[in-house]
Amino acid sequence: MPSSPTTRIAIVGAGLGSLVLARILQLRKSANLSFVIYESDADASTHTGLDGLLNLKYESGQRALREAGLHPQFVKLCRPVRHHIRVLDKRGTLLHDAPGECYSREIDAGHLRGLLLESLEPNTVHWAHKATAVRRDLTSGKYTIVFESGEVAEGIDIIVGADGSSSHIRSLVWPGVQPVYSGITFIQSQVNLAEDPHFGLPIDEGVLFALEDGKGIMAQHDSKGRIMLYIALRVPEDWVTTSAIALAADPSERITLLLEEFEGWNKQLVGLVRAGERPTLRAIYTLPSDGRPRANTDNIVLLGDAAHLMSSFAGEGANLEMADATDLAKHLIAGKSLEKYERLIRHRATESAHESALNLELFFGQNAAEDVATLFKSQVLPRNVAGIVDSFSGGYVRSLFF
Repeated sequence: MPSSPTTRIAIVGAGLGSLVLARILQLRKSANLSFVIYESDADASTHTGLDGLLNLKYESGQRALREAGLHPQFVKLCRPVRHHIRVLDKRGTLLHDAPGECYSREIDAGHLRGLLLESLEPNTVHWAHKATAVRRDLTSGKYTIVFESGEVAEGIDIIVGADGSSSHIRSLVWPGVQPVYSGITFIQSQVNLAEDPHFGLPIDEGVLFALEDGKGIMAQHDSKGRIMLYIALRVPEDWVTTSAIALAADPSERITLLLEEFEGWNKQLVGLVRAGERPTLRAIYTLPSDGRPRANTDNIVLLGDAAHLMSSFAGEGANLEMADATDLAKHLIAGKSLEKYERLIRHRATESAHESALNLELFFGQNAAEDVATLFKSQVLPRNVAGIVDSFSGGYVRSLFF
């Protein structure tokens, strides 16, 4: 009896979702599936997208690790975190101060990525392969991917677009749809705690939010003993490339100009901004979640940010990406319809995208500090607001940047 032909799969992008997908496919070996991950980064060490801590939820991120056979290793690497939530206005007035309960186990994003990479068979990831074009043979139905180097990958049956917020693959299945600017741009920096561990501010485990006038200073400790600082400004879309801050010649000049945005703010908060190192400007983009139909996928599917980009204000980025990977692996192994997979992940992401949009407006509205403090003081904290804490104390900010 002749054997079934092998289905060749190309996974574009080596984020957490891609690594989970590859691990599950290798664990549930199928003679009829072969795959390669193509990643634009030169090698594993040059990947800079992940930093801080991740709070992986039991039903999504941790489910993915259970399916991947890596949950025991995850438990060894993660640590319990008590989230302390503080909300201040620009004068430094403390409007909400609530020690959190020890309710989450978090893992350093780099450790998780390393765990997944080490679990894969050699040469699963082909580094320095940036996809620039995709061609389809209308006779055979197979795809060819062209890379920036001039190399090509031919005879591909299924393409998984897991290439993030600025996905090249997305345009093939969702033509005409572009990420939409949210109105908010972040400046991310790091603060060295060696000299002054707190800058006169109540920062420990958890998150500090200072909000007013459509601006925000959000701070959290990371696993390396630094403060991760996220400064938010409501500015035009082109600000990230045309403003004096964007055009500054060096990081110190950028910080000096940034301080002008916080004239009149509490001196400790301004001092925190002044101490920031390596400031990086990142505009926050989202994808429409209005049920707009995609084109016939013809065996091209999306995963993670390529499929449902949203801001981090629902706290679901890494968890959604890893859940997508788990479900896609199951569909591929069982030979189920990829269209059913698409419907599943879109339905799952829609609620989070809606929550994310509402919370973004809440945090940068006219009376943001008071409104956010009131919400955190609620007897029953809404799931979506808890997700905001997870997203910042969990550190998966890669998912909100375009």
